[in-house]
Amino acid sequence: MAKKKYTKREMEPFKRVLLHQRNLVTGNLTSLDGEGRGSSGDEGDLSSENFEIELTLSTMQSETNLVNEIDEALKRIDEGTYGVCEDTGDLIPTARLEAVPWTRLCVAAQERREKP
Repeated sequence: MAKKKYTKREMEPFKRVLLHQRNLVTGNLTSLDGEGRGSSGDEGDLSSENFEIELTLSTMQSETNLVNEIDEALKRIDEGTYGVCEDTGDLIPTARLEAVPWTRLCVAAQERREKP
C-alpha cells in the first residue's frame, strides 16, 4: 500500500526551510517598503522614479503572495497534510518539495493546471 502522508519527523526539515524562506522574504518586504519614499525633486527623474515605484510595488506583491503560500504550507504541516497533492491525493516527491517547499501540487497536476 502506498504511503499517503509524511510523518512529523519527515516534515520537520521542510518546516525549517519554510520558516527560513519566510524570514528572508519578509526581510525583503521590509526593505522594499522603505524604497521609493524619498523624492529627488528633479522633474526629469520623475518617469524613472515612477518606474522604480511600479517595480517595487510589483516585487512587493509577488513577495506578499509568496509569504501567503509559505504560511499556507506551514498550516498544512500543522494539519498533517503537507506534501500531499491537492489534485491527486498522492504524495508529492521530496525532490519537488525540496525545490519548491510551498508547493501544493505534484508536477503532473501542476502541468495539467498550466495547460491552456
